[in-house]
Amino acid sequence: MSRIRVAILDDAPYASWAGSVHASNATFHRFAAALLDVRDGAGGTVVAELVLAAPVRPAPTAPITLPVDPRIRIVATEPFDGIAGYLRRWPLLVVRNAPRLRSAFAGVDVVLLRLPASNGLLGAVAAAARGVPRVAFVVGSVSDVVAGQARSGLGGRAARLVGRGYDAATRLASIGAATVVVGDDPAGEGIIASLVLPDEMRDPAGAPWPAVTGRLRLAYAGRLADGKGLDTLLAVVGSLTRPAGSNPPLDVRLDLVGDGPAAASLAARAAQLGIADRVSFTGYLADREAYLGALERADLFLSASPAEGFPKAVLDAMAAGLPVVAVPAGRLADLDGGDAIEHGAPFRSVPAGDPDAIADAIRALLDDPERARRLRAAGTAFVRRHTMPAEAARLAAVLARQAATRRRRGPRVSLR
Repeated sequence: MSRIRVAILDDAPYASWAGSVHASNATFHRFAAALLDVRDGAGGTVVAELVLAAPVRPAPTAPITLPVDPRIRIVATEPFDGIAGYLRRWPLLVVRNAPRLRSAFAGVDVVLLRLPASNGLLGAVAAAARGVPRVAFVVGSVSDVVAGQARSGLGGRAARLVGRGYDAATRLASIGAATVVVGDDPAGEGIIASLVLPDEMRDPAGAPWPAVTGRLRLAYAGRLADGKGLDTLLAVVGSLTRPAGSNPPLDVRLDLVGDGPAAASLAARAAQLGIADRVSFTGYLADREAYLGALERADLFLSASPAEGFPKAVLDAMAAGLPVVAVPAGRLADLDGGDAIEHGAPFRSVPAGDPDAIADAIRALLDDPERARRLRAAGTAFVRRHTMPAEAARLAAVLARQAATRRRRGPRVSLR
């Protein structure tokens, strides 16, 4: 297999500090770096060079996130503040970013467009101008994200219109590209941007569940932001908490692992519900071992976000040996087994925005711990098939196939 040079377009924000570049709130760069470690049949590396074109602005203080792998060459595009910030400045952004993307794509064999992206169409045009084949790496839908948010009135209609526009731009940018829908066919050979390494796997087979009778430790990991279903999780804790003297007593705690703009309002809401002493804010943990250790100390992982592509935190929780109760958002819906735990579903499905249903699902597991252990085992088996090296190898094969062709319109890639 010939070694290939790959350029990636990513619209996630990055920050520069002391000669290094750090992601502001994304982890895709860590999965991308794994492409540089994929080996071919002869033992050589498949990817010879990796270029990342992404918005970069100077950091005002030292970032808490880890720096991007130094093997990745960064081409800084003009930064902007979210979709609204892009739409306000799009003519200027196009003028400034067009030459930067043409420069980033010069000499590469294939371009990966991480979509949806504000610069997605511009990236597709820049790649086509260079005659470089493309892979459309579709991680979700803006319309789905908007649908999962509590927006109404004129603002809601505008958001839905923007969502449809971004999804249309994704379809246009994918024309002529090999298309990978992240999380498609997750039970088979579909690609998931996993960060789990094989040696990170915890195997709790045979361990009791919950770890301590009468105590239940819940965990969430990710951004503390509106639209993530975090108010629902607080309501779940309130519903599960039994007053002192009840029989049987249940000590319920929730650990929120991560940081974000909603942290203060969530703390205030927990106080209003009378559960402030039952909710802890661990904050963002850049160190992978510390992060997985925080998850491992829990009994159950909760994901209540109604709009995701394929939530990587769910994979991390499975790797840490936790059973998962989750809203089947995005491509996670392909694994939705409902309450059919006995059929090997790797998570227990619950409806979005319904704390009573989530609390009932948790009570059912507490009433029958063997079901929780089967759920835990199914999750462990699933994530063992979807470690970062395995997923990076699948993506590298797609990139290599697309790099080998100069056909004007690439086929939709089947990953089954």
